[in-house]
Amino acid sequence: MANKTKIAAPKKLPAASQAVIVPAKPSLWRRIRSIHPGLVLATLDLIGLGIASYLSIEELQNHPLICAKNAIFDCNAVAQSSYSRPFNGPPVAVYGVLLSVTLFALAIAWWRTNNYKLLLLHYGLSLVGVIFECWFQFAQLVLIKKFCIWCESYGISLVLRFVVALWVYLHTPNPNSIPVDELD
Repeated sequence: MANKTKIAAPKKLPAASQAVIVPAKPSLWRRIRSIHPGLVLATLDLIGLGIASYLSIEELQNHPLICAKNAIFDCNAVAQSSYSRPFNGPPVAVYGVLLSVTLFALAIAWWRTNNYKLLLLHYGLSLVGVIFECWFQFAQLVLIKKFCIWCESYGISLVLRFVVALWVYLHTPNPNSIPVDELD
Protein backbone atom coordinates (compact mmCIF):
# COMPACT_ATOMS: atom_id res chain seq x y z
CA MET A 1 0.00 0.00 0.00
CA ALA A 2 1.39 3.35 -0.99
CA ASN A 3 2.18 5.89 1.64
CA LYS A 4 -0.27 8.73 1.32
CA THR A 5 0.79 11.99 2.88
CA LYS A 6 -1.76 14.55 3.52
CA ILE A 7 -0.88 18.14 2.66
CA ALA A 8 -2.43 20.52 5.07
CA ALA A 9 -4.20 23.57 3.75
CA PRO A 10 -2.46 26.85 4.64
CA LYS A 11 -3.73 28.40 7.82
CA LYS A 12 -5.58 31.62 7.44
CA LEU A 13 -4.14 34.29 9.68
CA PRO A 14 -6.48 36.40 11.71
CA ALA A 15 -7.09 39.84 10.19
CA ALA A 16 -5.23 41.64 12.97
CA SER A 17 -1.99 39.77 12.27
CA GLN A 18 -1.89 40.32 8.50
CA ALA A 19 0.87 42.71 7.57
CA VAL A 20 0.13 45.75 5.48
CA ILE A 21 2.68 46.15 2.75
CA VAL A 22 3.81 49.74 2.48
CA PRO A 23 5.82 50.64 -0.61
CA ALA A 24 9.35 51.72 0.23
CA LYS A 25 10.06 55.43 0.03
CA PRO A 26 12.17 56.11 -3.08
CA SER A 27 15.79 56.89 -2.37
CA LEU A 28 17.09 60.43 -2.61
CA TRP A 29 19.07 59.48 -5.74
CA ARG A 30 15.94 58.06 -7.41
CA ARG A 31 13.98 61.22 -6.57
CA ILE A 32 16.76 63.43 -7.95
CA ARG A 33 16.97 61.34 -11.13
CA SER A 34 13.21 61.69 -11.61
CA ILE A 35 13.47 65.49 -11.91
CA HIS A 36 13.03 66.57 -15.52
CA PRO A 37 16.36 67.90 -16.87
CA GLY A 38 14.50 70.95 -18.17
CA LEU A 39 13.91 71.99 -14.55
CA VAL A 40 17.60 71.49 -13.74
CA LEU A 41 18.50 73.68 -16.71
CA ALA A 42 15.91 76.28 -15.66
CA THR A 43 17.38 76.40 -12.15
CA LEU A 44 20.90 76.90 -13.50
CA ASP A 45 19.53 79.54 -15.90
CA LEU A 46 18.00 81.43 -12.98
CA ILE A 47 21.27 81.29 -11.05
CA GLY A 48 23.09 82.68 -14.09
CA LEU A 49 20.39 85.31 -14.55
CA GLY A 50 20.79 86.46 -10.96
CA ILE A 51 24.56 86.84 -11.29
CA ALA A 52 24.38 88.55 -14.69
CA SER A 53 21.62 90.88 -13.47
CA TYR A 54 23.67 91.99 -10.47
CA LEU A 55 26.70 92.64 -12.67
CA SER A 56 24.63 94.47 -15.31
CA ILE A 57 22.87 96.75 -12.84
CA GLU A 58 26.04 97.67 -10.99
CA GLU A 59 28.11 98.19 -14.14
CA LEU A 60 25.46 100.24 -15.94
CA GLN A 61 25.14 102.50 -12.88
CA ASN A 62 28.93 102.73 -12.52
CA HIS A 63 28.78 101.31 -8.99
CA PRO A 64 31.75 99.34 -7.70
CA LEU A 65 31.18 95.60 -7.50
CA ILE A 66 31.22 93.87 -4.14
CA CYS A 67 34.29 91.68 -4.49
CA ALA A 68 37.39 90.81 -2.52
CA LYS A 69 40.37 92.57 -4.02
CA ASN A 70 43.74 90.84 -3.89
CA ALA A 71 46.56 89.76 -6.18
CA ILE A 72 44.28 87.42 -8.14
CA PHE A 73 40.76 88.81 -7.87
CA ASP A 74 39.64 92.32 -8.72
CA CYS A 75 36.13 92.43 -10.12
CA ASN A 76 36.24 96.16 -10.72
CA ALA A 77 39.44 95.92 -12.76
CA VAL A 78 37.77 93.30 -14.94
CA ALA A 79 34.51 95.28 -15.19
CA GLN A 80 36.33 98.49 -16.14
CA SER A 81 38.53 96.87 -18.75
CA SER A 82 37.79 97.35 -22.43
CA TYR A 83 37.41 93.56 -22.73
CA SER A 84 34.24 93.63 -20.65
CA ARG A 85 32.56 95.85 -23.25
CA PRO A 86 32.91 94.20 -26.63
CA PHE A 87 32.04 96.26 -29.69
CA ASN A 88 32.17 99.40 -27.49
CA GLY A 89 28.67 98.53 -26.36
CA PRO A 90 27.05 97.38 -23.16
CA PRO A 91 28.96 95.28 -20.61
CA VAL A 92 29.23 91.55 -21.27
CA ALA A 93 26.94 90.98 -18.29
CA VAL A 94 24.04 92.45 -20.29
CA TYR A 95 24.61 89.78 -22.90
CA GLY A 96 24.64 87.28 -20.04
CA VAL A 97 21.21 88.50 -18.93
CA LEU A 98 19.84 88.14 -22.45
CA LEU A 99 21.36 84.67 -22.83
CA SER A 100 20.10 83.51 -19.42
CA VAL A 101 16.55 84.75 -20.07
CA THR A 102 16.52 83.03 -23.46
CA LEU A 103 17.92 79.78 -22.04
CA PHE A 104 15.44 79.89 -19.16
CA ALA A 105 12.51 80.30 -21.56
CA LEU A 106 13.80 77.41 -23.69
CA ALA A 107 14.28 75.15 -20.65
CA ILE A 108 10.75 75.81 -19.37
CA ALA A 109 9.27 75.35 -22.84
CA TRP A 110 11.17 72.07 -23.27
CA TRP A 111 10.02 70.85 -19.84
CA ARG A 112 6.40 71.67 -20.69
CA THR A 113 6.36 70.28 -24.25
CA ASN A 114 9.25 67.79 -24.52
CA ASN A 115 9.91 69.31 -27.93
CA TYR A 116 13.33 67.99 -28.95
CA LYS A 117 14.10 71.08 -31.03
CA LEU A 118 13.91 73.26 -27.90
CA LEU A 119 16.53 71.06 -26.24
CA LEU A 120 18.76 71.41 -29.31
CA LEU A 121 18.33 75.18 -29.30
CA HIS A 122 19.21 75.35 -25.59
CA TYR A 123 22.26 73.18 -26.24
CA GLY A 124 23.37 75.30 -29.21
CA LEU A 125 22.98 78.62 -27.41
CA SER A 126 24.75 77.35 -24.31
CA LEU A 127 27.58 76.16 -26.59
CA VAL A 128 27.88 79.69 -28.00
CA GLY A 129 27.96 80.98 -24.42
CA VAL A 130 30.70 78.53 -23.45
CA ILE A 131 32.80 79.56 -26.47
CA PHE A 132 32.47 83.21 -25.43
CA GLU A 133 33.27 82.21 -21.84
CA CYS A 134 36.51 80.60 -23.04
CA TRP A 135 37.47 83.87 -24.73
CA PHE A 136 36.60 85.86 -21.59
CA GLN A 137 38.67 83.48 -19.45
CA PHE A 138 41.59 84.09 -21.79
CA ALA A 139 41.03 87.85 -21.50
CA GLN A 140 41.02 87.72 -17.71
CA LEU A 141 44.05 85.44 -17.47
CA VAL A 142 46.30 86.90 -20.18
CA LEU A 143 45.10 90.41 -21.01
CA ILE A 144 43.62 91.80 -17.78
CA LYS A 145 45.64 89.58 -15.43
CA LYS A 146 42.83 89.69 -12.85
CA PHE A 147 39.74 87.57 -12.26
CA CYS A 148 36.21 88.51 -11.29
CA ILE A 149 34.62 86.04 -8.87
CA TRP A 150 31.17 87.01 -10.17
CA CYS A 151 32.24 86.36 -13.75
CA GLU A 152 33.75 83.03 -12.70
CA SER A 153 30.50 82.07 -10.96
CA TYR A 154 28.49 82.96 -14.04
CA GLY A 155 30.95 80.98 -16.18
CA ILE A 156 30.56 77.92 -13.95
CA SER A 157 26.77 78.14 -14.21
CA LEU A 158 27.07 78.45 -17.99
CA VAL A 159 29.39 75.45 -18.30
CA LEU A 160 27.05 73.41 -16.07
CA ARG A 161 24.10 74.36 -18.29
CA PHE A 162 26.05 73.25 -21.34
CA VAL A 163 27.09 69.96 -19.72
CA VAL A 164 23.52 69.14 -18.63
CA ALA A 165 22.14 69.98 -22.08
CA LEU A 166 24.92 67.95 -23.74
CA TRP A 167 24.29 64.96 -21.45
CA VAL A 168 20.57 65.02 -22.19
CA TYR A 169 21.22 65.49 -25.90
CA LEU A 170 23.54 62.48 -25.96
CA HIS A 171 21.10 60.31 -23.98
CA THR A 172 17.88 61.33 -25.72
CA PRO A 173 17.06 59.63 -29.00
CA ASN A 174 16.33 61.96 -31.86
CA PRO A 175 12.60 61.59 -32.51
CA ASN A 176 13.22 62.10 -36.23
CA SER A 177 15.42 58.97 -36.35
CA ILE A 178 12.82 56.66 -34.77
CA PRO A 179 10.78 54.66 -37.30
CA VAL A 180 7.15 55.77 -37.44
CA ASP A 181 5.82 52.34 -36.43
CA GLU A 182 7.79 52.57 -33.12
CA LEU A 183 6.29 55.92 -32.09
CA ASP A 184 3.04 54.39 -30.83
